[in-house]
Amino acid sequence: MIQRKRTLLLLAAGLTLAAGKSWADDKAKDNATPTPKAAAAAPAKAAKGDSPTITAMKAALALDEAGKFDDAIAAFEKMGVLKSKKMEAWRLNNEALTYIHANKSDKALPLLEKATETDPTNYVAWNNLGTTYEGANDLDKAKDAYQKSIDAATTAGASTAKAQGNLDALQARLDKKGGKKADDSSDDTSKAPNDKKADQKK
Repeated sequence: MIQRKRTLLLLAAGLTLAAGKSWADDKAKDNATPTPKAAAAAPAKAAKGDSPTITAMKAALALDEAGKFDDAIAAFEKMGVLKSKKMEAWRLNNEALTYIHANKSDKALPLLEKATETDPTNYVAWNNLGTTYEGANDLDKAKDAYQKSIDAATTAGASTAKAQGNLDALQARLDKKGGKKADDSSDDTSKAPNDKKADQKK
């Protein structure tokens, strides 16, 4: 009896860990963080006591995990704007990550911006926004988003390791780039990300 209970606990833990892999973005995928456990249990089946919102979130996440990105996005959209600002921020964050998994980061950016606007305490969304800005080469905004993730996580008493690691890596990249001469014409390419960013907001 005890052995069986232990096996079931290990299986449940394994499902949660396996599911967590699909909620990370790419650099994005390596540097983002999963959704809260209540909203992100691996099975798409509704557990006893789950609210309709949690059940719908699980179903959409399961579609994303299965690589059915268009269906997952449709499922997140079908949920509509949620009354709870915290859950709405998670819905936006998760939909954004689905777009990232589908290689459509340009569509993820406005969703992550909206997620952090809706719930500024969501340090996961701030971190994911930072990685998306960094992918778009908008490095100042990326640094700001990582710092806001760190601040929000600190306030929540949560780990800052992911965002701090991202910020440190970005700063090292900028320091390395700073070794070039100030008048180096290669720095003129910094105008391109601004054009790209404008396109993303359309």
